[in-house]
Amino acid sequence: MGLLLDAEQSFTCRSCGECCRRAFDIVVTDAERQRYEAAKADEWFKESSSSEPGAVSSPFEYERSGLLRIRKRPDGVCGFLSDRNRCRIHEELGGSAKPLTCQMFPFSFDAVSGETRVSVSFCCPTAARNEGRSLDLQQKEIGDLAGRWRRTQNPADRPLEWVKGMPLDSELLESMRWVFRRLLDLHEPTFSLRRNVRRIAALLDDWTRPRVLKLSADKFEEYVRLTGEFALAKPADPAPAKPAIASFLFRGFFFASLVPWASRGASRSGLGLRLRLSRLLLHVHGLTPSFDGLRFGAARRGTLDIDAEPFFTPAYHVLRAAIENLGSGRRPVLEELSLAVGHLLVAEHLFLARKPGEDAAGAWIRAIMDAHDVAHADPASTFAKFLLSLAAPPSPLHLFGARGPAPGPISTSSA
Repeated sequence: MGLLLDAEQSFTCRSCGECCRRAFDIVVTDAERQRYEAAKADEWFKESSSSEPGAVSSPFEYERSGLLRIRKRPDGVCGFLSDRNRCRIHEELGGSAKPLTCQMFPFSFDAVSGETRVSVSFCCPTAARNEGRSLDLQQKEIGDLAGRWRRTQNPADRPLEWVKGMPLDSELLESMRWVFRRLLDLHEPTFSLRRNVRRIAALLDDWTRPRVLKLSADKFEEYVRLTGEFALAKPADPAPAKPAIASFLFRGFFFASLVPWASRGASRSGLGLRLRLSRLLLHVHGLTPSFDGLRFGAARRGTLDIDAEPFFTPAYHVLRAAIENLGSGRRPVLEELSLAVGHLLVAEHLFLARKPGEDAAGAWIRAIMDAHDVAHADPASTFAKFLLSLAAPPSPLHLFGARGPAPGPISTSSA
């Protein structure tokens, strides 16, 4: 199967162990579990950061969906992570024995039109910084992983859609991607990332008008090509739009996006977690002053000068990669792009909502990572559908584009 990957994305594992600390589940197969049990892997498992190795119960458990996963410690860390920041399964059995889920990270694969689309998770700090070897130079290794994924999952091809129920031809998607990328890169009259996102939002508004969506496939393709070329030839400078309903819904989107962040390091279920999430919800709606150092009200009043470093390079990379990776088939293309911008908008609010003291560059990458945790939710799950309803595509692009430069300078040594 051919690989569809982002040639401008780079990644080399730095063994930081960050993926072992995230909120998403580490899924294992029955065959993997049997191998680990035969090797007595329970002797390597730690129940807490301070305990001696040795599991008091099976390191593996079933989640509600029926998938088998590695049990997390109370602090949310994988129980097989050692004090030296190393995977004990890797240390004892070799890297090829790690769960396929772990070997694949930060890559994810989707079967689309007979090919395999490769995307990268920005929950990985190295991927978010775009550091390491180009994916173009790793096609053999990535292809081997994709082949194992296909053999294990036996995935069916997903159809491409523009909006729900509206099929999209792969060649037309490529034309859309070409237009989006060039709009993102426009330097007229000067470069402004927010202005360029507003330009993309204006085009999305046009392409999702009811009368346009009712066009036949051939007419819709012609309309997209003509209006896309016009948008590039005579780029408008749309005024910032901040829809009131979308602004209100964003509170819910922000809360839902931070559920994995708020759940990390806490009990994974039970009354304690529900109370914790309730306090976060109250804070987002302005009913409590802060939540674990988070100040959402301050974030809504402030903005970043997104065209200044250290914010521009990671922000541009996230948006560029989102455009290059459109067409996974997990969701319609309009929804994919809207959610990608929504995650970046959450990262901006999360950065501004944190207490001062952390290096700005590191805090910005951390905010991007935390905002993207929710991207790992199964698109078919009730939670993911709820999150999408709060995003109200293409509203995230309008909200991101409406946020102006910060009222004052932001130090690059602390934020």
